[in-house]
Amino acid sequence: LLNFSELFKHESCGVCTPCRAGNFIMQRKLERLKNGLADMNDLKDLKNWGTIMKTTSRCGLGKTASNAILQSVEKFQDYFSTRFAETDNSTYRKFDHLSAVADYEQYKP
Repeated sequence: LLNFSELFKHESCGVCTPCRAGNFIMQRKLERLKNGLADMNDLKDLKNWGTIMKTTSRCGLGKTASNAILQSVEKFQDYFSTRFAETDNSTYRKFDHLSAVADYEQYKP
């Protein structure tokens, strides 16, 4: 889904705001989801922006850019629900030091 959102963000001509901003916002929401920082509000935002893009974009690219994301959220609800942070309040989320430095540790001498 991140690859799709990157493609559509790159291919957007930028003329209409729903496509230009929507693709950018949807990519950021997917990145939060990937990193385990998303909450239910992010999922709602993905759905809302997808609907906005489908109904208000000027061209076919903007109208179809959110299809893969919306269909994935609808069909794989179990997966998405496991990716949410434990709390909806991002200021109280735990920082996992070990996972933050895991990539560095494998290259450390």
